[in-house]
Amino acid sequence: MSWSLGGRPIRSVLLTRLRYLGDIVMSTVLVEVLRRGDPDLRIGYLCEDGFASVLNGHQGINRLHRLRTSRLGRDARARVQGMPSAAESRSALGTILDLRGESYDLAVDLFFNPRSAWLLKLAGIPLRIGGTKKSRGALYTHRVLREEVAAGKADFNRVAPGGLGEHLCRLAPLTHVESGQAFIDWLPDHFGPGELKPVLAPLDEWPLAREGLASVGIKRGSDYLLLAPCATWPSKEWPTARWGELVSLLLDRTNLPLAVLTAPGRASDWTDLADRIPRIRGGVMPALPLPEALAVTSSSRALVTVDGGIMHAAVGFGVPTLALFGPTDPNIWFPYTGSGPFRVLARAPHCHPCDLHECREFICLPELEPSGVLDALDSLMTENDQPEQGKP
Repeated sequence: MSWSLGGRPIRSVLLTRLRYLGDIVMSTVLVEVLRRGDPDLRIGYLCEDGFASVLNGHQGINRLHRLRTSRLGRDARARVQGMPSAAESRSALGTILDLRGESYDLAVDLFFNPRSAWLLKLAGIPLRIGGTKKSRGALYTHRVLREEVAAGKADFNRVAPGGLGEHLCRLAPLTHVESGQAFIDWLPDHFGPGELKPVLAPLDEWPLAREGLASVGIKRGSDYLLLAPCATWPSKEWPTARWGELVSLLLDRTNLPLAVLTAPGRASDWTDLADRIPRIRGGVMPALPLPEALAVTSSSRALVTVDGGIMHAAVGFGVPTLALFGPTDPNIWFPYTGSGPFRVLARAPHCHPCDLHECREFICLPELEPSGVLDALDSLMTENDQPEQGKP
């Protein structure tokens, strides 16, 4: 089995999404899809070093290229402070030389900002797919826009909803050689609704993750519920008082310890939670670098969080996840309901979705009642504990 583009065989592909944790996680569906069409395909992935840890050990990726850069999102910059730089990370020039050495047939740019566009061009990759209308689109050999390739393609949109489809549509120029089908037609024939979701490799244990859990009295190998209340936008955060109410309800409803994962520099924002959780029942952990935060997430019994990168990573690890949504559209950013133990709670007031970073009215998230969140979490965990039909 194999892929081609414009009659040219594709034996190796470089996928790249330089930054933003959630988008990198979502883009892993391309690895699964490309391998389903060609199990022998050689796949590389390029991202900024600060986010590369989420892809460590991914079985579908033959080589992970780590671009050394200080240009990171606010939360990511803080999370990598104190983390040793990976020996395999490269400068822009070093990355170009590495990519040239790999001789990829095709590059699929899922970020298509000026830097990624030029990196791929200067690396000499002969076929380059991007998704921008801007002038830098001239640096690609193929420009693919979601609204053009997916218009009227109901089957494609059912299989690849929301952000998953936004990433997968970039493969539209490909043809599956054996079937003779264009990618946009091939995909629904090989994947059903709810089948596609991000998949991440189980993480090795990281010392700071163990120390973070131990700091709140959670022993190695113990089950625990994880709460991740922080977001990069103020409007994505459920109010602190609501989290406090949920903690009180959880302490009455479950015997599992509670671990609270915060962002660097934000510990003081959650002192109310720290005061509410008895020492023998967990607590607020110190801020952790990204690899350790991911390790804590991957080993949790279940996660309650808001729209953000940790939410997507939890889905990739298969952790039962309850996501609380405010100004953003869960149909785009949480296309996972029905594909596993993943649920979303959201209100849709007259202004939703607004995608505002800050909101004076801010009624969407505050309207989510802690009792409703608790009931949804209880239902999610109960459902996840049920044995599959036909199995003991």
